Amino acid sequence: MSKKEPLPKDWREGRRLRAWQLYQQGWKQKDIAEALGVTEGAVSQWMSRAKQDGPDGLRHQPPPGSQPKLTPGTTRPVA
Repeated sequence: MSKKEPLPKDWREGRRLRAWQLYQQGWKQKDIAEALGVTEGAVSQWMSRAKQDGPDGLRHQPPPGSQPKLTPGTTRPVA
């Protein structure tokens, strides 16, 4: 990672970004999986996402779901 790129938000994101770096250096997906302690399927999914969306596609994404019904600091639902 260069100094221009933001730091990973958590260790999982860092692992995905490291996998992309290794792939860019010519590592095989099998070897990346072994080095990072993940399945080849996980590496395959990460590389597909990175090829489609670039390295930013490997960054943490907030989980999908409905908007919270409570506002910060309240305990009653917002009408």
